[in-house]
Amino acid sequence: MHLKTTAKRLAGVIAAAGLAVGTIACGTAEADEPDPTLVATEQGRLQGTTDDGVRSWLGVPYAAPPVGDLRWASPEPAASWDGVRDADEFAPACAQGESAMGMPSVPSEAEDCLYLNVYAPDIADDDLPVMVWFHGGGNAYGAAEQYDPSRLVTDGEVVVVTVNYRQGLFGTLAHPALDGGNGEILSGDYGLQDQQAALEWVRSNASAFGGDEGSVTVFGQSGGGYDVCAHLASAGSAGLFDKAIVQSAMCATDWATSREEGQALAVGIAEGLGCDESTGDIAACLRQIDTADVIAAGSELFETQPVIGGPVMPVPTGEALASGEFNRVPILHGVNSDEMQGHPAGAGVEDEESYLAALTGLFGEDAAAIAEEYPLDDFEVPAKAVGAIMTDSDWAAGMERTREVLGDQVPAFTYELSVSDAPYFDYVPRPGYRLDAFHMVDCAFLFDTAFFEPMRESQEPLAELMIASWSEFARSGDPDGEGPWEPYATDADVRELSPEGARNIDFADEHHLGFWRSLHA
Repeated sequence: MHLKTTAKRLAGVIAAAGLAVGTIACGTAEADEPDPTLVATEQGRLQGTTDDGVRSWLGVPYAAPPVGDLRWASPEPAASWDGVRDADEFAPACAQGESAMGMPSVPSEAEDCLYLNVYAPDIADDDLPVMVWFHGGGNAYGAAEQYDPSRLVTDGEVVVVTVNYRQGLFGTLAHPALDGGNGEILSGDYGLQDQQAALEWVRSNASAFGGDEGSVTVFGQSGGGYDVCAHLASAGSAGLFDKAIVQSAMCATDWATSREEGQALAVGIAEGLGCDESTGDIAACLRQIDTADVIAAGSELFETQPVIGGPVMPVPTGEALASGEFNRVPILHGVNSDEMQGHPAGAGVEDEESYLAALTGLFGEDAAAIAEEYPLDDFEVPAKAVGAIMTDSDWAAGMERTREVLGDQVPAFTYELSVSDAPYFDYVPRPGYRLDAFHMVDCAFLFDTAFFEPMRESQEPLAELMIASWSEFARSGDPDGEGPWEPYATDADVRELSPEGARNIDFADEHHLGFWRSLHA
């Protein structure tokens, strides 16, 4: 253990236990055993709880409430407190409405929401790897409370931090009136700045919870995975993490919003809220709008991704990776084998005619060639053919581009999650056919979630494999601890993770990537 870490841990134990130095020195009483759920952070002492081998501290402030003049402003440090703060309840989810497409949202009007949760094993070890989770939801929906990492914490022996960050328009509004003077661009990336503030908090406080502040892994899925891509590209995130896991996000694709598009959207929304040149100070006007009205203004937007330009994300992430100007850390990245199964585009496809019509709507004049490459007879139901095509053309091809861009610049490991008849969302009816490794289902194997069916016994080996791989990567930078996967040596270079174990697969062949390359040549 580093001397700095030792000193911080000792100071935390002394402060948390409230030991009387004079009493100990005189030998008049024996010190009580320190409470492992009472810790000292830089802001003050926290009283957590313990349950079934996991210590947890919930609702811990990592930044000041982004309200009033701090709405649509960079996060400020959290205030300190006197005494002991109870940390046994989740803080409110960041303001958001009902999901536009059934995504698991947590409707809330709370803007005072910049809190995180810390989970640690109930063991004596310290200097454990720290994993910081950014949830998915298109940067518009979701909350840290939906993801219980207890299995990852106990089986992987890691400290896990889950983070609330500003969602929707509160996290991404890119109105020029919110920028600084002299052409300084500050708007559009408040959610990413929140995450950076959380990572700074983790660096400063991890050792109080038994974590190693020098071994921090960021990981995220979908919108949260794309945010990890942004942190790889952001100079402001340099030095805040040591490894990165990107789940169901392709860093080399055009996923973020351009500055021009983001500004146009923001100006239109502001005008709809009654804030335009006629109101004088547009920024002040926007900061006075009711929370519910801001939520309603963004209700038609499925996703609200961060905006390119400015100091947080100056260029697209793919461009940053290709140029080599990114935060060079080991990377574990991958997709699910059937990302787009269950997508609405497959609804109503029942025969060759409706199949071709659906493909024409999606791909235009390439529809006939795609239908020939993916004959309906190869699929259980026509809807799964549409899902496979959308998975291959978008997700698999995007991951392939990300792999090519990364090359051998950093230690990089590529995986594909594969499982048949996976757990489904427990709040919507299942489709009339078997769903396999669809979008988001990877979360069901890492976390106990608020929105998936329980796993069946036959699926548990995949959860064990993922937890072992993710925690080993956080510990060593190598997901299986057996040396490189040789990720760019051959076509058969992607590691498939399934209930049957891990094996290398020919990813390009399984996802028709040669066909898609020729189609776009």
